[in-house]
Amino acid sequence: MEQRDRFDVLFGQHASRLVRLGALLGADDPEDVAAEAFCRLYAARSRLRDDDAAVVGYLNRILVNLVRDRQRRATVARRDLHLLAPRALPPDPIATQADRRAVVEALARLPHRQREVVVLRFWLDLPLGEIADATGVSTGTVKSQLSRGLAVLADRLDERGEEGR
Repeated sequence: MEQRDRFDVLFGQHASRLVRLGALLGADDPEDVAAEAFCRLYAARSRLRDDDAAVVGYLNRILVNLVRDRQRRATVARRDLHLLAPRALPPDPIATQADRRAVVEALARLPHRQREVVVLRFWLDLPLGEIADATGVSTGTVKSQLSRGLAVLADRLDERGEEGR
């Protein structure tokens, strides 16, 4: 299959998944992040292996790194605006159920690394080794971040449940 056709198929299969992944990782503009990830993949197409699983893993890693970079830049920009009140996130029109909303809110409050591994593990259902590859850390770090992230989520969701009683 020609490179362009292969890229078109890859885009069709993974574009919406990458947009959702970007949103879950906390990107303010998940569509733009996904588009940029595909642009970077396309630019690197001549260096890619023919193994589609490896290409998808590389695409995941590109997206994770783009979200991280944008979050770092936003943190630096906010550093100078510390006297302004933080702006509230717009409500998610898709999240109509209170439980889903609570999980997404709790997930958004996790530290970035913990959020990444929780989302990659439970949303993409990636094995620990692939999560380590996508995030650029060791498998042991993935395990510890996953454990800590799940513990924090459980605590926050338990607190929310007790408030509603």
